[in-house]
Amino acid sequence: MNTKPQLPQEFQQVILEKSQGFFNCEFVFHAINDFIDNHNCGYFTIVGSPGSSKSAILAKFALENPNAIYYNAQIENKNTAEEFIKYICQQIIERLHTTEIPDKDKPQPWLFSLLLQLISDELPQKQKLIIAIDALDAIDYSNQSPGSNLFYLPRYLPQNIFFLLTRRPFKKGKSGLLIEVPSQTLNLSDYKLNNWDNEEDFQQHWQKMQSKGLSHTELKILQQLLSAPASGFDIDTIAQKVSVKKYEVIKLIDSWFEFLQQHRVGKEVKYSFYRSDFADWVKAELS
Repeated sequence: MNTKPQLPQEFQQVILEKSQGFFNCEFVFHAINDFIDNHNCGYFTIVGSPGSSKSAILAKFALENPNAIYYNAQIENKNTAEEFIKYICQQIIERLHTTEIPDKDKPQPWLFSLLLQLISDELPQKQKLIIAIDALDAIDYSNQSPGSNLFYLPRYLPQNIFFLLTRRPFKKGKSGLLIEVPSQTLNLSDYKLNNWDNEEDFQQHWQKMQSKGLSHTELKILQQLLSAPASGFDIDTIAQKVSVKKYEVIKLIDSWFEFLQQHRVGKEVKYSFYRSDFADWVKAELS
């Protein structure tokens, strides 16, 4: 295949910057390699709370695997399916031998799937194509077809095509992906890792949490979450303390899910902020 072109400058910069935050996460690479070695295609997803080093892990992977195609949905104007499809199709076309590609100047989801099949057919034996996408949670889904996968990622994959994804925690059934190929999820919360969030990150999280403004009721629910013990509060407890319907608590917790930590005791689920120092920071903002 053709030599892989150099990544656009914005991706080079973000890879170099984010990879500097990589510390003692080789076990993730072992898990990725084991998955790829034991399957002929598939999706491998790294899930982690904000600041858990998942972006650093993916950037380090891109540095050490130059044949992988890297994409970051957190970069400004790069979080739409249109931009993703255009970029990925261009990257794959530049790797293909053939120039006989229909409508290659008008990238569409169907062309994306076709190109994956074409490059799969061209790959030398034992060679894989890995497409690494950072920050699925940053994707703007509003202009996509209802029911479609995030970024129109394929439901089925040809042989030797793999996707490596990172994202924040999400509720079961709300992944935004329907896939019927091998898949594996590695949750960084299962491991003791340092968290590298700083005040600038906290400000971004807080802005997202209150992007639509907070009602009086929502502020009361927030205050209960902020005052929760390390083991958290369950939904019934919060609803009783605030004197609101359970569905109002559930709705808000769903919208803030990526910033919360779940504590399961039997069938009971309790919630607290993903980091106590972030909770302290929010308290200071509200005071």
